[in-house]
Amino acid sequence: MFVRFSDPAALDVALVGGKGYGLAKAAQNHLPVPDGVILTTDAYYQWFAPHRDHVMALMVTHGDAQAQSAAVSAYLAEQPLPEPVINALTELQNQQHERFYAVRSSGSAEDLPGAAFAGLHDTLLNVRGVTALAEAVKRCWLSLWNAAVLPYRERLGVAHDSAAMAVVIQQMVDVGVDEAAGVAFSIDPVGGDVNVVLINAAFGLGETVVAGEAPVDEYRVDRDGGIHSRTIACKKEALVRSAEGNQTVAIDPKSQNQAAITPKQAAQIARLARQAEARFGFPQDIEWAIERGTVYLLQSRPVTRFAPRWTRDESAERFPNPVTPLTWQLCEKGFHASLNYSFELMGLPPFHDKWFALKDGYVYGNQNAVAVYAGRMPFAAFQDTGSLAAFIEAGGLWQFAWISELPLRWLNDLDAYLLALGRFNALDYEGKTLAQCWQHLLEINDLGTRYFLPNIAISLTQTLLYRVLRKVLERFVGDKAQTVFDQLIAVTDTKTGAVNQAMWRLSRLLRQYPALMAERFYDQASLEQALADYDELAQSFTDFLARHGHREVDFDAYHPTWLEAPQTVFTQIQMMAEQEDDDHERTYWRKKDVMLATELQLLKDTPESFRFFLQELIRLARSYTALDDIEHYQTTRLSIPFRVAAREIGKRLVNLGALDQAMDVFFVPPDVLEQAINSEDYAEIRQQAEANKQAYQEAQQRAPDWVYGETAMVTDEGDQWQGLAGSPGVVEGEVFVITDPAQFADFPQGAILVARTTNPAWTPLFYHAKGVITESGGPLSHGAVTARELGIAAVMSIRDACTRLSNGQRVRLDGQRGVVSVLD
Repeated sequence: MFVRFSDPAALDVALVGGKGYGLAKAAQNHLPVPDGVILTTDAYYQWFAPHRDHVMALMVTHGDAQAQSAAVSAYLAEQPLPEPVINALTELQNQQHERFYAVRSSGSAEDLPGAAFAGLHDTLLNVRGVTALAEAVKRCWLSLWNAAVLPYRERLGVAHDSAAMAVVIQQMVDVGVDEAAGVAFSIDPVGGDVNVVLINAAFGLGETVVAGEAPVDEYRVDRDGGIHSRTIACKKEALVRSAEGNQTVAIDPKSQNQAAITPKQAAQIARLARQAEARFGFPQDIEWAIERGTVYLLQSRPVTRFAPRWTRDESAERFPNPVTPLTWQLCEKGFHASLNYSFELMGLPPFHDKWFALKDGYVYGNQNAVAVYAGRMPFAAFQDTGSLAAFIEAGGLWQFAWISELPLRWLNDLDAYLLALGRFNALDYEGKTLAQCWQHLLEINDLGTRYFLPNIAISLTQTLLYRVLRKVLERFVGDKAQTVFDQLIAVTDTKTGAVNQAMWRLSRLLRQYPALMAERFYDQASLEQALADYDELAQSFTDFLARHGHREVDFDAYHPTWLEAPQTVFTQIQMMAEQEDDDHERTYWRKKDVMLATELQLLKDTPESFRFFLQELIRLARSYTALDDIEHYQTTRLSIPFRVAAREIGKRLVNLGALDQAMDVFFVPPDVLEQAINSEDYAEIRQQAEANKQAYQEAQQRAPDWVYGETAMVTDEGDQWQGLAGSPGVVEGEVFVITDPAQFADFPQGAILVARTTNPAWTPLFYHAKGVITESGGPLSHGAVTARELGIAAVMSIRDACTRLSNGQRVRLDGQRGVVSVLD
């Protein structure tokens, strides 16, 4: 019936509810929690079960939440508590006759990430005596049916009759009128600063602070305990305990404008909030109170919402260019579903706000969310050999079953995905209505959402494995870590590698036709006309596109694939054709020999206790390199049916006079499009498309602010710019800026490539470039890895490089130091 905070069973959320779990875990982690017990959900079920059918009938017969709550509460209030509950409460009170208690609701879905139920369930303070305790327990149980709770529960998808209520019965902290209580957040959820603790404080008991019923002092405290800022309110009253229970008393006028806590106490409270965050592994919202100089923890729950800070730090490499509204808004839901799927696998709380958002045409990342989650990823705690040894002793990588299970999960879903894609690619849209075309687009998007579910977990796992391998290599080979890492991963067999190999073979065939090598093609028609005179090459190129033509040049489905813009990929083959036949096949096997020799020597030099772990880590890093690549390769297959369906919708809107061009449908947000189709009122379509297209084109012409809402400022002094080292080497030369794959054909041999970012489709340009500069990315980005593989210098993360540099401008690139020097 009761479990104590110290009981291991108190860590079962289903048994003790969210609040009970939080207090028990805090107590068991030696935080200063007042002693208490939890009346489990079993007691509630025993009381509620005989009345379930009648209660659910009342829910049906009463229309709104207010009426439902009133009817159910009135009925349940008449039902007596089970005798075992009364007996347990009697025994508890008899143990300490004079003790006052706080009686707190602890719902089975309460205080959990994304389901705080903050303030919706009841808490009763200063409760003493069996009769009062019994009444308080019933009030907590009844609060499960409060009017505000019902719609909240429905929004979360929690069935009313499956919800349950445990009750925390905890020794009261006796806070006097000259002492204080309140709440604290281990990060600032309002100001959005993850390095600051936010504290609210008032004289007396903390209920006035929690309920927002009275003015409070506010403190922002740095990690080192220093007061970042404070605001002192005029506090005229305080809630304190009296013989009759809670009592509101007047505060002496001389004290009303004094701070409720001292700087030392603020530092203690901030430290307690940080300790709770460390114990729970996630930012916490705590309630605290001070009695006779001691700070107590009364409650701890996850921070479920915090202010975003939008930057390009996480998005610039993935989404370098503006994105159209139709693509982004349809993909966004699937992305966030995949993100939370990944967090669940990794044992992290779900994230219910936006990780990425489209702002003024560009995708921005929520850097506060990144900061909160990044340090809590698996392996984040590896700091030294000791922590690594402890990790291995605890089970190593096998602690995380999802690492070995993810590839199989993805593979099991692949066949169904590819078969469904085949059906969509075979669709005949002739004779289909606008509404039917829209439905097909939604079905294609839903297919992508389902397929994409494990894909972010795959990418995150690859990144984590890379970082751990780098960290381990730094311990064992020191400054050679990056070189050894590249050698270990260099010849991983990927789909992109196979595509590049196929392009290389085509380039050897193309070398037989020098005139065709030199000609540049800027549209599909001119290329097809030229190839008509070269049957063998034309057939080989057609076969290549049949296999790989779904590859994209940009994330946004607004842009054509290789199949629709074959001139783009043919330009890349022309660039390859200009390279001499340098024993390509033997080079591959030489790199493979180096890779195996490096691994054998590394394992030989590694202490035996670390050897198996390191070997497994290398294997998994290679496996996930290939898996992440083929997962993306298969994802891009969606682009073709997605574009076809969107174009068919656009054609019909053109016929209706709502659009001028079919592909302008990408500038219409999905909700506007759906409403117009359902209502058959297309008046708003043209206005939306024209306005969004103009905004998109304007975005293409400017560099986005790195931090949204803050004008971009270049902090580099003079003509020397500091970025991140990508690939070693020092070169000088003229730059050529590429912001669109359509510019590939103009890239001159021996220029320094400047781009926002690169992806596998850009690889042939690297054969022509003598150096690479990108606006985003780091040593593990595509551009850096490819540059190191080809032995050309690269510097990453030079902000606004595409706008600060002009074609023909001379620079010096130091890839080892990550420095770009402007020479003229």
